This record gives sequence, C-alpha cells and structure tokens, in this order.
Amino acid sequence: MSDRHPGRLVVLSDEECWQLVRSRPVGRVAWAGSDGVTVLPVNFAAEDDVIVLRTTAYSQLARECADREVAFEVDQIDEENHSGWSVLLRGRCQRQERVGDGPAPWVTGPRVLGLRIEVRSVTGRRLQAPVSSG
Repeated sequence: MSDRHPGRLVVLSDEECWQLVRSRPVGRVAWAGSDGVTVLPVNFAAEDDVIVLRTTAYSQLARECADREVAFEVDQIDEENHSGWSVLLRGRCQRQERVGDGPAPWVTGPRVLGLRIEVRSVTGRRLQAPVSSG
C-alpha cells in the first residue's frame, strides 16, 4: 500500500504559464485535420503572446494548420514525486514571412516555412507533490 497522499491541483496565472512555456524547448501542437485529431511534438520559440515553429512547406503541419485554430501544450512531469505542470495555449496558426526569427530546427532538412500561433487563450495547472505520511 502506498504511503503517499494525492497531490493538489493549483491554477496558474497567465504570467506563470508563459514563464513555464519559455522554460521548455519542446511542446505539442494539436489540430483537427484530414486524419482526425493530430498531435505532433515540435521545438519552438515563445515571443510575447506568440509561439513560433519551423517546418517544411510540404508537411502535414504546414498543409493543415496554416490559417486554422490549433492548440499548443507544454508540460513537465516528475513521475517519481507525482508532480508537474501543464500549460495549454489556443490560437490561430499563420504562416510567417521571416523564418530567421524562429527556433533552430532539431531535425535535418530545410525547415524554411515559419508558422506562428497567435495565442488567444492560456490556461495552466500545477500538480503539487503529494505529502508522504511518515
């Protein structure tokens, strides 16, 4: 039997959410496309109220996300301590003219198309570590 008590969820402020988003290099972009709901991990940069991505012009991300509403999620989980946080950003994805401003790609090949998610809503929660009984 576990000697852990359940953790507690705490709602994060917008400022806390953005600080946490900027602390991580990888998030997940989600959209409803031709294959149904798709979630894809990507490296990104956060600028003001915008998430910037780079991809190829022929990718599913480029074809199905430009000029559409998407969700973007960033999190960090500590399995050992049963704690962590999650931030969900929602907004419209647009093509970006200057890709030099985006993050450096983590994968090979030309990632010359920039995408920007103009964030319209931010929500986040932190799971406080449970207290061990002793």
